Amino acid sequence: MRSLAILLMVLSTAALHADAAAVQTPVPSPVPTMLCNPPVTPDPTFQDASYATKWPHIALAEAKRLMRLKSTVFIDGRSKLEWDQSHLPGALPMPLGEFDKYYALYEKRLRHAKIVVAYCHGKGCHLSDGLAQRLVDKGLHDVAVYWGGWPEWHDNRMPMVDKNGKKVPYPALAPTPAPSAK
Repeated sequence: MRSLAILLMVLSTAALHADAAAVQTPVPSPVPTMLCNPPVTPDPTFQDASYATKWPHIALAEAKRLMRLKSTVFIDGRSKLEWDQSHLPGALPMPLGEFDKYYALYEKRLRHAKIVVAYCHGKGCHLSDGLAQRLVDKGLHDVAVYWGGWPEWHDNRMPMVDKNGKKVPYPALAPTPAPSAK
């Protein structure tokens, strides 16, 4: 009986300490702690703090502003075929599955950029976050994600070009859906 009382006391003390630790554990902020230089304006509607809090997620207006800066490099995380069909003007192809190959091709340009903006199939697609993480792992610091991506750019009738740099007329080709994992 005495052993049971001691066991209950130990368990209740452990539960109290667990509750105290839970209260003191900091919750990650949905606002990125690292902003680019020059600063970018994170999209205030971006609420997903469960991943990628190391870089800002920007909206269309900020993507348009950064597109006008020569020191910004946009990279497209979609497949090379999709990039060939249509992409944001000046964007470099960088399919996440072939990151090392394309990074080696464009490393010098990426390292000289003031800001690197990754984009992909838009909200719900995390290829751009994967690219951002790989770039941060390579030592780049001024990385952002345009989380509206190709679909938002297209839907707002923003300029797009094909693999030869020729303007793509509207309606532009719809993105090829990503293959499903089976």
